[in-house]
Amino acid sequence: MAYYISRSEKKRRAKNIESLVQELVTCSAAVIKKLPCDDFVKEELLQAIKIEGGAKKRQIKYITKYLRKHDNADPLFDFITERKGSKLKANSAVQELERFRDDIISDVLVAEEKAFYNNEPLTEEWPSMALDIMKERFPQLDELDVRRAATRFAKSRKVNYPREVFRILRAAMEAAALKK
Repeated sequence: MAYYISRSEKKRRAKNIESLVQELVTCSAAVIKKLPCDDFVKEELLQAIKIEGGAKKRQIKYITKYLRKHDNADPLFDFITERKGSKLKANSAVQELERFRDDIISDVLVAEEKAFYNNEPLTEEWPSMALDIMKERFPQLDELDVRRAATRFAKSRKVNYPREVFRILRAAMEAAALKK
């Protein structure tokens, strides 16, 4: 099942990468040469250091567009986090968890609708590609708790259940980070 990514979500992701590029531009030339990326990005960052004013903003937008198109910003997030103690990577991880939570909720709502049209009760055994991805990424994820909370949301529409799903996903992510 392919998930729809809203325009707002695309903009948030782009802003996150743009913030990364802005932090990279403040680094020295020696640091930029050590970046884990292709030479094209390094050269563009070195040019952005030399530029002033509006041209610098355009250069930052250009580098952001390149990184979004080629989807190779993760090593740069890791580098800047390690080098400067930036929280961009953590913010990006939280946004990704929120997106997976929304995808899981969407999956359960689709399952609820199918169950309604088939005159069947909604069970906790509904298909979810997002939940499968999260379970693969975080083996210690308690899938049954996520399914219960999402199913409860589908039945009651109470806002505390998606929050519970997020807390479970975040706990699994933190547990995986501790094991590293």
